[in-house]
Amino acid sequence: MKNYLMVFFTFLFTLQAFSQQLTGTVKVDGEPIPGVNIINIKSGTGTLSDFDGNFSIDNLSEGDEIEFSYIGFQTQRVVFNGQTSLNISLEESSEKLEEVIVTGYGSVIAKNLSSSIVRVDGESVKNTALGSFEQALQGRAAGVQVITGSGMSGSGTKIRIRGANSATASSDPLYVVDGIIMEQGNYRSGNQSVGFMDTPTNILSSINPNDIQSMEVLKDAAATAIYGARGSNGVILITTKQGQAGATKIEATFDVGLSEATRRLDYVNAEEYLMLAQEAWYNAGQDPTKYWDNSGVLTAGNTKEKALTTDTDWQDVALKTGIAYRANISASGGSEKTKFFVSGNFLEEESIFVGNEYLKLNARTNLNHKVNDKLSVGTNINFTYVDNSPVPVQNGIGRAVNMLPIEPVFNPDGTYFNVTQNPRAWLDLYTTNIKNRTLTGSWYLRYQLSDALSFRTEFGLNSISVDQEQYMDRLLSTNDLALASESKNTINAWNWKNLLNYRKSFGDHSFDVLAGIESSKSKTHNIGMRGDGFASTSLKTPQDAATQSVSFNESAFTYLSIISRLNYNYKGKYLFSFTARRDGSSRFGRAKQWGTFPAGSLGYNISEEPFFEPLKGVFSYLKLKASYGITGNAEIGNYQNESRYNSVQYNGLNGISLSNIADDQLGWEESIQTNFAISAELFNGTIRADVDVYDKLTKDLLLPYPVSIVSGLTRVTTNLGEISNKGIEIVLGATLMEKNDITWDVEFQYAKNTNEVLSIGDNPEGINLPGFGTTSIYVGKPIGIQTLPIWSGVDPATGQDMYLEQSTGLSLTETQAAAQYGNLNNFFSQNNVAFGNPWPDFTGGFSTDFSYKNWSISALFSFAVGQDYLASGENINSKYFAASSAMTPLRHILGRWRSPGDVTNIAQVNLEPTLWSRTSEYVSDLDYLRMRDFTFTYSFNLPENSSIKGLDVYTKLTNFLTWTNAQPWMFDPENYVRGGNLNLMDKWRQVPQAKTVNIGVNLKF
Repeated sequence: MKNYLMVFFTFLFTLQAFSQQLTGTVKVDGEPIPGVNIINIKSGTGTLSDFDGNFSIDNLSEGDEIEFSYIGFQTQRVVFNGQTSLNISLEESSEKLEEVIVTGYGSVIAKNLSSSIVRVDGESVKNTALGSFEQALQGRAAGVQVITGSGMSGSGTKIRIRGANSATASSDPLYVVDGIIMEQGNYRSGNQSVGFMDTPTNILSSINPNDIQSMEVLKDAAATAIYGARGSNGVILITTKQGQAGATKIEATFDVGLSEATRRLDYVNAEEYLMLAQEAWYNAGQDPTKYWDNSGVLTAGNTKEKALTTDTDWQDVALKTGIAYRANISASGGSEKTKFFVSGNFLEEESIFVGNEYLKLNARTNLNHKVNDKLSVGTNINFTYVDNSPVPVQNGIGRAVNMLPIEPVFNPDGTYFNVTQNPRAWLDLYTTNIKNRTLTGSWYLRYQLSDALSFRTEFGLNSISVDQEQYMDRLLSTNDLALASESKNTINAWNWKNLLNYRKSFGDHSFDVLAGIESSKSKTHNIGMRGDGFASTSLKTPQDAATQSVSFNESAFTYLSIISRLNYNYKGKYLFSFTARRDGSSRFGRAKQWGTFPAGSLGYNISEEPFFEPLKGVFSYLKLKASYGITGNAEIGNYQNESRYNSVQYNGLNGISLSNIADDQLGWEESIQTNFAISAELFNGTIRADVDVYDKLTKDLLLPYPVSIVSGLTRVTTNLGEISNKGIEIVLGATLMEKNDITWDVEFQYAKNTNEVLSIGDNPEGINLPGFGTTSIYVGKPIGIQTLPIWSGVDPATGQDMYLEQSTGLSLTETQAAAQYGNLNNFFSQNNVAFGNPWPDFTGGFSTDFSYKNWSISALFSFAVGQDYLASGENINSKYFAASSAMTPLRHILGRWRSPGDVTNIAQVNLEPTLWSRTSEYVSDLDYLRMRDFTFTYSFNLPENSSIKGLDVYTKLTNFLTWTNAQPWMFDPENYVRGGNLNLMDKWRQVPQAKTVNIGVNLKF
């Protein structure tokens, strides 16, 4: 045996002596370029350059000719003469340089892409005045809907890619930053029992937009199946900037911004309110000689003059002009072996909400080191510290609708008027401070096993720590006791992946094969303490309270995954990709813990065919694509498959109740998606077009299905039902001018998605969901619709609202309906129907980029048409004036019904409401067109010997102009909502967005 081994190793060393290896780097304008095809012409073997432009090719003999080719660049050939290293610089051909598209666990040039991925360049989000980078996707990526939180600093967002795929599980996309999965971006904090904050803090704001190199939005199954059970809602890949070899480059940006609410509501003033209140009093048959006084009480003997001692616009109490200061500095550079990018970011902001202050500090280090020709190591580390003092939105601006213009902010003695309803009191006496520390890091090692085979191991860490302190003065409390709370919430997640990548070309055939294993774990730890009652107002921590309570929660979930992918390319014409991932998750029952998620795609570059040559005068590029695949959704929280218990109180006694029933059959939602696409360029790229048509079926919906109360529960989570999303996406771009000193590019995007519930188990029509108000799920309708009585106008004879009786199709006044059904509530319960659509009929955007010499202008507009919303609470706010339910009405109420024969859509005003039910009267469109961004930049000419290499000044307008048909009671047509897809239509006490003006300077050294 020893002799055989000796002969074997001698043979290997002999082969090594006769075969030679060549390593090097391929660059364009000093920047490395991946995916370059490198072939030994004599043997037909070859390889591809990696993501850093590096290559290694062996089995060479002196005299071999090596060819370097890349679409859009001139092909180069080099004769091998025994050298061990070679650096190649490609020159751009007459064809337009193709972008490198980042995919899951890899990258590909755009012309070789056979799946649906949209790339948004980092320059688009640079110096953004928006709360975080993902908001900049609105209008830039077709099929991506961004639902923004509010004008409060650090507020959260919801993103929907190609519609809503789920009813109760999360429909948020998966975020991956430099290969590291970010835990769900919206981190909810706050004491919900006092309505602290329904717009959650956004952990994604920890990423500095100026650090972003590119964002890729993965939309079809062929692109997202590589992420398996976490890919059904789409994936957003964020790639941050990396250093390049050469002299150190320093860039600094400083700006200041002012902000206002995008829209203020137009409430009636004090005199108008008194007129309406007197009319309501009269309509109710009361004494019309009585007037409201400034304490909000109707008493005899008051005069109108006495009542008009106050005229308060309560929006002025809660809103103000915001101001923000930003600074960003970065440095990048390095040698051929070691490259670095470091940055720091500072943001100090006072938002449009009185009392909301926000401080963010961010630091990033990206480092890559080439140990030798085979071994490379690197790290990406980002740390963010946020000190945020949010205000109680629902009790701040939300309380403004509860206060009347005839009510003062303060009593004559300086105390708060109506303290528990007073927005100013809530802003002063309810304080919150949230400190958030986010650390995201990755460390990798890459080893080139051969010219074609490489191994990469990477460990990622995502650590989030949120410390919160709250204090509520006893004046705001219903039990006259002050309240204080402290909590510490942490998320610690790690991810480890090991990947083998084989990239080889054999003549006209190119292969890129990926295989690997990935494991991850996320652990959440929450501990909180609450105290009630304090001996002194100077004591504000729960430890000093008379009574104390402690809460604790800990949960975790794990994934284990096997990853595989094959990309094949023949002559740059025929493209094929196949992906398969097998996931195991602890979130589901033992019978359903594992799932396999395959996907495949085909691409055909028709313009590379010889027969297409006569058409290239017009069509310079034409490609067809098709894909099919399966992905999953596991975002339902932890332990939904386990039996769980809660502590309860009943008649003053402590006890335990069942909160969930174990289900070994509980599994993930599964989405099956088909995608067809065409991409074209005309006149050498002057006109560009992309069209995608898709059909996505999501089955095994995770729903809170109603069960008998005998079980001790009202609902359980189970796999039930199907949802369909079908749509089309169109992107048109053109270079209108590119000559002399003028460049002008435009782009238009359009997306239409139709959402429909196909089935809900054995329920042919639909189900009402316990705990979701008027929201129901109906077969044949979109997810998230409301079940409402149909309002059919105002009766000109009586001034009463009329509602449609479903059995007869007749419109009944309130009096008629109450008479026939006993009362209005009975009428409504028997005449509710599915109504509205929370999803837009279509969305889109258009942009323009124009530059002339040193001047440049860029603008981005976005729009949405056909989305409905329900203004919860407006049924009381709009036309009732009793002291128990009085709210300030909006000015449109002046067009109300006043006498028989009046034709109007606003009923007569009255005192106590005859009903508290929501109706279709308060469902309205949310169509809008918004100028999302307008930037004007001037670049100075500098002397060649100046230490400053670049100097730009700019003015940026964000959300500055909005055209909308939203009803007068809506602050903004784009607004975050409480809850998920089921609550999207229910807009309760919405708050305004911010429009900003920024002035800044950018320096390069």
